[in-house]
Amino acid sequence: MLPIEKLLPRARRLYGDREAVADGDGWMTYEQLGKRVDALCGALAGRGLAQGDRVAILDTNSRQYLEAYYAAAQSGLILVPLNARLSGPEIEYILNDCGAKALIFAGAFTDVVASIRDRLSTVEHLFRYGPGGGLAGEADYEKALASDTGTVGAPEIKPGDIAQIYYTSGTTGEPKGVSLTYDNMRHSAVDSIICLGLTWQDTWMHTAPLFHLVDAWSVWAMPLLGGRQSVLHFDPERFLSFVEKTKATGSALPPTLLNMVANHPKIAQFDISSMRLIMYGGAPTPIGILKNVVDKLPVHLVHGYGITETSGITTTLRTTTRAEIVDKAPSAGQAVPNIVLTIRDDDDRVLENGQVGEVVVGGPRLMQSYWRKPAETDKVLFNGAYHTGDLGFLDEHDNLCLVDRKKDMIITGGENVYSTEVENLISACPGVSEVAVVGIPDEKWGEAVHAIVVRREGESLTDAEMIAYCRGKIAGYKIPKSVSFSDLPLPKTGPGKIAKRKLRDPFWQGRDTKI
Repeated sequence: MLPIEKLLPRARRLYGDREAVADGDGWMTYEQLGKRVDALCGALAGRGLAQGDRVAILDTNSRQYLEAYYAAAQSGLILVPLNARLSGPEIEYILNDCGAKALIFAGAFTDVVASIRDRLSTVEHLFRYGPGGGLAGEADYEKALASDTGTVGAPEIKPGDIAQIYYTSGTTGEPKGVSLTYDNMRHSAVDSIICLGLTWQDTWMHTAPLFHLVDAWSVWAMPLLGGRQSVLHFDPERFLSFVEKTKATGSALPPTLLNMVANHPKIAQFDISSMRLIMYGGAPTPIGILKNVVDKLPVHLVHGYGITETSGITTTLRTTTRAEIVDKAPSAGQAVPNIVLTIRDDDDRVLENGQVGEVVVGGPRLMQSYWRKPAETDKVLFNGAYHTGDLGFLDEHDNLCLVDRKKDMIITGGENVYSTEVENLISACPGVSEVAVVGIPDEKWGEAVHAIVVRREGESLTDAEMIAYCRGKIAGYKIPKSVSFSDLPLPKTGPGKIAKRKLRDPFWQGRDTKI
């Protein structure tokens, strides 16, 4: 397979007249996309950006986001996709930490950029597209592309060079920049094509944010195949409308967003028959939510387990019937071709199938490092493998079954409680929309199981009813000792993951240690 920096030029030669990318403004061919990417390469080079420099982008999903991916790769630059949900100070930290030399941003983020501009120590160039503007030294993105008249020589890129830096959410301290190489992304694209059965006839719809690896692998996979991509910023009705409009065949959604689509009151008004598969993951999927989605969405669901530090999709679950999707839900499937998966104990010894331990990943898709954080890198990357912090086991067919995050496991009276098991049960209770289970302080047991529940609209569940629902279905020590209710959706971090730390921390304030 060609290196990723040559994938779009190849697609332009082979499939120039074929539709490549669609957003709200309609379709663009591979030839049109290639011309714009070449112009962006020239605009960046003309302002002094050279191989290895960092260029960041701040936007929701857009055509320009894809252009930035391709231009950075072809120029040997390192792209830093910024989480559009972050605050100004968080974005400021990332830009200064990675030493970004240029920032591309949508006009909707002008106020955020303006609020931190004077504190950006390395950013020399701003490129803005869309409404907004007025910042000192800012260049209009479209005018910059239109004014480029030169050609840029292809840099000599090595497979081990860093291609992108994806920053973690920072839920366990300062954000860490996951440095992924050109080779990492090449292997990730191949694995995804194989495991999802993609062909040139597919249209992959970027619904999950392009600042995350939930489906950023398809940026490389689709031009390799000559397939199409469509791009939108998610809301459930826009999702349904865009599937109908672009005849999208595949997408990726975290469970919370998948549930929003399935529950949308206008779902029957849209023709979504072109959509053949949706990959879900990014967070444990409660059984109740999965059953609801299977009942309401006429698409094949593929459970995928992905990790930023291992450049995306790590395992996929193969199912042939809709019933199997639910029956095999506890499994995240088998390792994709370029992933080596083992389960290890606290002494890093490989465990036998069926034994619960830490999920450890090897193979050619491991990150190079956390950007300029060698101590943090050494904590997770050792003995030739990445130690995920996830707890799970392999079944008799080497299917991975995840049980919890190490940090989310609750130890109450010496017994281990995996929060996902309790969440799966409560999510199936009629009247429950969302649930998170966390450990809170308990003077007798060390930790107590606590459930935080969002009721469905119009429901009036009580804490006593919730606890009663659990009795007889799981062991007594796993049953929540207390329940609280939220009138708002549970806080999320990344693409749809429930931010358990935000839910847990208030209970532990003022304590020197957290069990």
